[in-house]
Amino acid sequence: MSARLNHPSIATAGRPVRFWYDGQPVDGLEGETIAASLAASGIKAMRHTRGNERRGLYCGMGACFDCLVTVDGQASQRACLTKVAEGQQVRSTLPAGTPDDPLQPLTPEAGAEPARRQVDVLVVGAGPAGLSAALAARQAGAEVLVLDERLESGGQFYKPLAPSHRAATPSDRQFAQGLALAQDVRAAGVTVIQGAQVWAAFSPTEVAAVIDGRATVIECRQLVIAPGAYERPVPFPGWTLPGVMTTGAGQTLARAYRVSPGRRVVIAGNGPLNLQLAAELLAGGAEVVAVLESAPRPSLRHWRQLLAAARTAPDLVVDGWRYLRRLRAAGVPVLWGHAVVEAQGDADATSGLRRVEIARIDAQGRAVPGTRRTLEADTLCLGYGFIPSTELARMLGCAHRLADRHLGHLATITQEDGATSVPGVYVVGDGADLGGSRVALARGALAGAAAAHNLGLHAKASATLADAPARLHRAECFQQALWSIYTPPPVTLAAVPDDTLLCRCEEVSFGSVREQIRAGADTLAAIKRNTRLGMGRCQARYCAVTAGRLVAELTGRPPEVEQYFAPRPPAKPVPAGALGFEKPEWGGHKPAITPNLARPVEHAPLEPLRTDVLVIGAGVLGACLGYFLSKAGRDVTVVDRDDLNLQASGANAGSLHVQLLSFDFGAKAQEGGGPAAATLPLGPMSVRLWQEIESDCGEDLEIKITGGLMVADSEAGMRFLEAKAALERRHGIDAQVIDGADLRRLSPALSGELLGAELCPMEGKINPLRATYAVARRAQQQGARVLRGCDVQAIERLPGAGAGYVVRTSRGVIHAGRVVNASGAWSSAIGRMLGITIPVKGAPLQMIVTEPAPPLVNHLVAHADRHLSLKQAASGGLIVGGGWTAAFNEDMRLNRAVRDSIEGNLWVARRVLPAVRGLHMVRCWAGMNVNIDGAPILGEVPGCPGFYNAVTSNGYTLAPVTAQLVTELIVRGRTDFDITPFRIERFL
Repeated sequence: MSARLNHPSIATAGRPVRFWYDGQPVDGLEGETIAASLAASGIKAMRHTRGNERRGLYCGMGACFDCLVTVDGQASQRACLTKVAEGQQVRSTLPAGTPDDPLQPLTPEAGAEPARRQVDVLVVGAGPAGLSAALAARQAGAEVLVLDERLESGGQFYKPLAPSHRAATPSDRQFAQGLALAQDVRAAGVTVIQGAQVWAAFSPTEVAAVIDGRATVIECRQLVIAPGAYERPVPFPGWTLPGVMTTGAGQTLARAYRVSPGRRVVIAGNGPLNLQLAAELLAGGAEVVAVLESAPRPSLRHWRQLLAAARTAPDLVVDGWRYLRRLRAAGVPVLWGHAVVEAQGDADATSGLRRVEIARIDAQGRAVPGTRRTLEADTLCLGYGFIPSTELARMLGCAHRLADRHLGHLATITQEDGATSVPGVYVVGDGADLGGSRVALARGALAGAAAAHNLGLHAKASATLADAPARLHRAECFQQALWSIYTPPPVTLAAVPDDTLLCRCEEVSFGSVREQIRAGADTLAAIKRNTRLGMGRCQARYCAVTAGRLVAELTGRPPEVEQYFAPRPPAKPVPAGALGFEKPEWGGHKPAITPNLARPVEHAPLEPLRTDVLVIGAGVLGACLGYFLSKAGRDVTVVDRDDLNLQASGANAGSLHVQLLSFDFGAKAQEGGGPAAATLPLGPMSVRLWQEIESDCGEDLEIKITGGLMVADSEAGMRFLEAKAALERRHGIDAQVIDGADLRRLSPALSGELLGAELCPMEGKINPLRATYAVARRAQQQGARVLRGCDVQAIERLPGAGAGYVVRTSRGVIHAGRVVNASGAWSSAIGRMLGITIPVKGAPLQMIVTEPAPPLVNHLVAHADRHLSLKQAASGGLIVGGGWTAAFNEDMRLNRAVRDSIEGNLWVARRVLPAVRGLHMVRCWAGMNVNIDGAPILGEVPGCPGFYNAVTSNGYTLAPVTAQLVTELIVRGRTDFDITPFRIERFL
C-alpha cells in the first residue's frame, strides 16, 4: 500500500524535493509539511525526551510540541507546521550549542521596537468562527485583520488542501464550504495573515504577535477570539508511542496532504469524526483495521435524538450513514462500546506502535474481564472529544465556567453573540465552548456584527446575518442530539496504571501525581511545583484537565474554575529573540501594593490549638523557621492563608546570591547601599546552611554552587565592578574581577562583546520548587505543624509577662506563646494588627523560562548596568529575571507580566547570551519580592515581647540564616552574629 492517498479529482501540484532526516534522504512534495513527508516515508519517531524516549506526531496542529525537530540548525521546529524544502537538514536532536553546532537564530535580528498595526476589529483564528466574524464585521464597514497560526485558512474543521496538491473542483462539501468562505472573506477586503503567532493579549486593545519573524503589537478597538479547540488527552499505557496520534492529526495528513498516517490504522474514540476519518482513509486506499466507539450502539431508545438530528441537520445524518455503509462494505468492523486498553511497541522505541490492545467496556467505562484482544497496527488515531483553547480569553480575565463533559474543562462564559464579561472582547467557536462548526459559523457572524455595532457601524441587511440566530438554534439542537446519541461511559482514572505518563512533556507519571496528592500536595499548583507537571512546551494543554480530574477523584473535592493553572504568556512558546527590545533602566525594585492573592482549598475549622511558637507565613522562610525551631525542640506551628510555597517563594527563580546586586551598590542603591552591604556576611553563611539542610533532608534540592558572574560591557561597568568587589572583599566575600579573555574561558557561550566580569565563587542556584517542600517535610518529621488556609485576621496580645497571644484565623483561634511574622511582602499587614509599623512593601517581579537548551551557562549570571539574572536549570531551561516589574490585575487577583518588562528582560539576556535568539520562551510568570531598604528586619519588636519579625528581601538565599538567627533569639535570647543592623529599631 502506498502511503500517498489517491483521489480521482485531486492531483499532485508540488514539485518533488529531497531533504535529509537524521542523515537519511527523504523525498517529499513542495508545499507539504515535514510531518507529512515523514509520514509518507513511514517515519514516525521525532523528538527525544529527557527520559530517552521518542515522541512522534500527536496533535498535528502545533499544540502538543511532540513533533519537534531541528531544521537547518533552528531548534524546536514543529514538523506539523514547517514546510519541506530542497536540501533541508532535519534532525530529531537539538544542536549542541557549540561553535561547531550552534543554535541558529529562530527569527531575523529584532529592530529597535516592535512593529505596530492599528485596526478596528482584530480576529484571532481563521477557522469557521473567525472567518465568519471577520466577514460580518467587514460587511458592516469595519477594518478587519485576521491572524492565524496555520499555513492555510480554514482551521481544524475545513482543513483545506495544501499547496502540494490541487483539485479542479472541491472533492467534497466540506472543502467547498471552506474555500467559499475564505474567498468571500478576502473578496470583502479583510486582511488575513497566515503563519502569524498571537502569543499574548495584554488588554482588550493590545495584542502581541510574531508575524514573519517580527514582533508586532496590534492595537484594536474590538477583539474577537476564535482559537478553536484541541483534542482531549486519553492516557493509557503506551499513549506516548510514536504512531499514536489524535484523529485530528490523522485527518490533517489525509485531507490536507493526502498522506495516510500509517500502513495499518486503528481509530478509537467517541463521535462521528472517527467514522469520517476511517471512510476517507479507505477511499484513499489505506487499510483501516477497526473503528472503536466508546458509546454503546444507538438503538430505538434514541429515537427522539435521532429524529432531532435528522430534522436539524439531515445532510450530516446522511453523511454519517454513508460513512458506516462504506466501512461495512470494506469489512471494517465498527466496535461499539469498546476502548483502547494499551498501546504496545517493540523494544526499539524508534519503531513506534506495533500492537493495540482493546476491550469491551461496561456502563462505567471499565474493561469487561475476558474481552481483551490485540490488533496489529502501526498507527492509532484517538478522537475522544475536544477542549477549548481558552488561553487568550483567560489572560484577559474573561469569566469562565466548568463544563462537565468527559474530563471536564473550562468554557468561556459568553452571550449569544460571543460577548464576554470583558467589554470589547468576543469569544466564539469551539474556543469558547464546544458546539461544532455550524454553531461556530452562526456565533461568528453575530460576534462580527456586534463588534462592528460597538464601533457605530451597522451591517447591511443580509439573509446570512438575519438567519444567524435561527441557524444557531438549529445547530445547537443538532449538537445536543448528537451528544445524546454518542453519550460515552463516564471517565474514571482509577484504573490507569501508576507507570502511565500523565504529563507528556515532563514525563510525570500517574503514580507520581497520586503520591503527591496522598502526601497533601493536592492542588494543581502544588503538584506542578513538586513534579513539574504542566511546565513543558504544551503548557499543560494535555495534562491539566486529567490532573484536575485525578485530584477530584482522590480528594472528593468538587472541581473549581480557579483550580487550573493561572493564565500566563505566551499562549504558546514563542521565539525569544524576536521579543527583545531595549528599555530604560531604573534603580532597585518598583514597590507596589500587596493584595491578598490566596485561593485556599482548606476551610475545615480547627480544634482549639495551643503552640509555643506560631509562624505566620509558609513560604521558604516559614518552612525554615519550622525546621530550625522544631529541631531545637520547640512546639511550632506554621500557618498560611493559602498553601505551602504558593506565593512569593513558589514563584522564585532560585538564585543563591552572595555578591551585591548591581542596584544594591552605588548610585542606584537604597539608603546609599549601607544596609545591603551590612547583609553581605549572611550570604555565605546561608548558602552553607542550605547545603547542610539538603544533606539532612536526604533530598536533591538541585543546589549547584558554580559561582556567579556579574558581567560588564563598558569601561564604566568594569570600574563599577572593581569598586563593588573591593567593598565585598572588605566584608569577607571572595570576589575578583576578570577580563574578557578569562570570562570567555570560563563561559564561552557568553557574548564576545563583554569586557569582563566579577567572579564570586560562592554563588549558585537552588530549585525553589523542591527546596521549600523538602524543608517543610523535614520540619513536620521533627514535629512541626503546617496548617494551610489559615488567614490570620486578628492578633491580640494577652496581659501579663509571657502570657502570649491569641491569634484569630479564618479556621479558628490559636493560642501562641510567641509569634513570628514571616509573611514576606505582607508583613506590614500583620504588624498593623498589633499597631506596629513595619516598613515593608511588595515588589511584583516577572521571570521568564525558555525551553530546554543544550548546556550553555554554568554560572549565575548578572549584569553590572542592567537588570538581569540568568541561569540554566537542571531541566535545561534558561531562567531569566533580574527584577523586571510585573503588575497586579485587580479584577483577576493576579500579578501579571507586562510586555515592556518581557521585552526589556529578553533584550538584556540576548546581549549577554546570544544563544537566546535560538530558543523559545515557554513561560513568563510574576511573583512577589519584598522591598525594604536592602537589609532584613529581624528580631523581637520593642514594646511587644514575644513578637518577632523575620523578613528579608533576598528571601530564598537568606531564608536559612534568617530562620536560624530568629530561632537562636527565641531559644537562647541572643545570637552569635550581631544582628543590630537588621533590627526594626533602625526605622524608629
